[in-house]
Amino acid sequence: MDMQKTSHKILHSALLIGAAACFISGIAVGEPAVAAANSVGTAVQKAAAVSEHSIQPIVGTWREAGAADARSLVIYADGKYEMTYKDGKSFGMVKVTTEEHPDGSKSYWYSFLEGGGVVLEDKNTVSPWYSAYTSANKLWAAFAKDEKKATQKDLYSGQDGAMHFVRYAENGYEKKRAGIKAEDYLGVWGSGRCSAVVSREGNGFLIEIQWASNAAEGSRWVYHCSYDNFAAILFSNGDGTRIDYVYSEDGTGKDKMVYNDGRALFVLRDGRMLWQDKKENTGNGIEFTKFP
Repeated sequence: MDMQKTSHKILHSALLIGAAACFISGIAVGEPAVAAANSVGTAVQKAAAVSEHSIQPIVGTWREAGAADARSLVIYADGKYEMTYKDGKSFGMVKVTTEEHPDGSKSYWYSFLEGGGVVLEDKNTVSPWYSAYTSANKLWAAFAKDEKKATQKDLYSGQDGAMHFVRYAENGYEKKRAGIKAEDYLGVWGSGRCSAVVSREGNGFLIEIQWASNAAEGSRWVYHCSYDNFAAILFSNGDGTRIDYVYSEDGTGKDKMVYNDGRALFVLRDGRMLWQDKKENTGNGIEFTKFP
């Protein structure tokens, strides 16, 4: 596995230069990592305008308004989405499409293309079951894009607004988001024996966490995340990995994949980044402080 090989090399080097001392006193950070994070942050700050074809204004979690069995919609920075409803789940891609008018003006839409899903069958019997289906990227809805807003709080479908989705943020995170920007998460963070590096990855973010039990044993978590403008948080896409590692005195090591379906939230408030582990609660309560 490439990630394992890369991690082997990084950890092997760290052990050779005395990683034990680093973790006992906190954590040591290499200048290249900090420089890279700062460079990325500067680039992000320069890109102030949101592209008319960007889906970033709607990335995050949504709830259907005014519906008895309200659906839940999660939109990721890479353009993927997941829709959860009473008897199933669907998934697919969302992209911005353009509608040209006779007067030469244009309007923009968030078009949702369904790739497939699962649905509950025989739900009123003693043996209900779920069946999977594919949809060949079928367009099921288009929601008007508000070109004037960097953060959209309502999604209305079509010309009549038959479907309406509103923003949702757990724990009321949207109420204390003032002054926080996506680039504020970039950098190297520490909390005792635990360290986290946050960097850009395409339209989203990559978060790599390492927790050292001692100089030769520990765990690594890797999360591919999206930034929610509304709540000012980072959330992972459901394929987070945890790998436990053990290294011997001769530098050889062994990795064990614990899981590859982890989910997590990262919440930056008052200069501290909180890790909320949705898979096994390992990181709950851990607050990271950024290294200068």
